[in-house]
Amino acid sequence: MNESDTVDKLFAELGNQDIKERSKAIDVLASIGNKEILNHLISSLRKNSPRIVREGACKALGKIGDPKAADSLILALDDSEESVRYQATIALGQIGDTKAVNPLLTILKQKDDPLVRSEAAKALGLIGDPSALKILLNILKKEDDRFIKYHVVTSLGRIGEPKAKKALEKIIKDESDDRLVLRSREAIEKINQNNIVAG
Repeated sequence: MNESDTVDKLFAELGNQDIKERSKAIDVLASIGNKEILNHLISSLRKNSPRIVREGACKALGKIGDPKAADSLILALDDSEESVRYQATIALGQIGDTKAVNPLLTILKQKDDPLVRSEAAKALGLIGDPSALKILLNILKKEDDRFIKYHVVTSLGRIGEPKAKKALEKIIKDESDDRLVLRSREAIEKINQNNIVAG
């Protein structure tokens, strides 16, 4: 079997119902990650591809981590399937391109898709752009979903802006959720460390 046939077989496996086989194909495609594979994965995000193929393409693109995929993954945030939106959000966090910040903030402000919103909060921390700070702090004040709050707090620590400390200290003082309090303490510690390094 030549290389082209192997690649075709791997792409066919993106639609495999067996999770193990599909994951294996995603890992191999990501490890090759050349321009041809990148382009093919990006074109697999089109809406006429089956849902599991679109999910698999998002996963592989996230693992490859090439910013060239960011625009297509941002478009996938509007996919009709929640599972594809979820994987696109994870992939954008892994890639870390700041052009994803505003689309991820838009998702975070929506009231549906708690799983996708939770991943958007996490992805914003991985990207680490301070422009997300104001909305993250606002979400923290108004949010009811504790998992989204956990990710927002962790992301505030990763972003490392001292302006977030006041909100985090308020959580430590007022919150009864031990896990959220612990994450807030960790976030403050991370902010302090970032500022020692920066100073």
